[in-house]
Amino acid sequence: MNSSTWIVLADRTTARLYQPQEGQRDWKLIAELAHPESRAKEMDLVSDKPGRVQQSAGGRAAMEPPTPRKKVESEKFARQIAKTLYDAMARNAFEQLVLVTPPEFLGLLRSVLEEQVERRIVATVEKDYLHLDSPEVRSRLAKQIEAR
Repeated sequence: MNSSTWIVLADRTTARLYQPQEGQRDWKLIAELAHPESRAKEMDLVSDKPGRVQQSAGGRAAMEPPTPRKKVESEKFARQIAKTLYDAMARNAFEQLVLVTPPEFLGLLRSVLEEQVERRIVATVEKDYLHLDSPEVRSRLAKQIEAR
């Protein structure tokens, strides 16, 4: 990987953007994003009980929110990551991207990426490596990216 490649390690609550350093084993941390709302319990995200609707038969039925709040928060965070990547791409901060994220978040993230950013993705790894230490992540990614 060259120095104009960024590696994005992300899940629905945290994202770290790294740039491998030419001739060095370490990666430079470019940015760290956090979205604690994605980690919160559903009941903590909803302000009160669902509203009620008067039915024609005289009863009152509870209305369910159309989308679970945790999913809404995960989508917000995916859009935040996508905006960060788009802004960096516009500044020519990277030429290539490697996305490393669990499968359920990868689909969400890719759905909100701008087409210009999407075209710069050279590899995706559908794993949750965010919580591994740096040498372990580098080792695992080197094996997986070389195997492609």
